[in-house]
Parts: sequence; C-alpha cells; structure tokens
Amino acid sequence: MLHSRERDEEAINQDMIATLAEETHQPLPLVKRAYDAEFARLKAEARVTDYLLLFAARRTRGVLTGRLR
Repeated sequence: MLHSRERDEEAINQDMIATLAEETHQPLPLVKRAYDAEFARLKAEARVTDYLLLFAARRTRGVLTGRLR
C-alpha cells in the first residue's frame, strides 16, 4: 500500500510524463520509459530529493529532443 507522499509523487510524475510527451511530440510509453529511467538514476544517487522531479524532467526532455545522450 502506498503512503500519501508516495501517491502524491506518483501522481506528479504521471503529470510530468504526460506534459513531456505533449511538449516533445513523443509517444507516452517512450516518454515514460525515459523519464522512469532518469528519475530512478537520479533518485538512487540523491541525498536531497526536493527537486528530483525537475531534474528528471529536464534530463528526459534533453534525451527525447536529442540534446542529451
């Protein structure tokens, strides 16, 4: 069972994934895979998680638009 904070984080992540898919004109499953990978990578190394969503979104946008590899 998810705690309130985990549910909130999941809802925010889903909103960000949908926004990124719309902004980059990429299919939702592709964006979700890229975002989930970036978020997990950043979260594993993070000591402070307050801005993880923003960093993961920025890196995902870069990957999807070809600015990051």
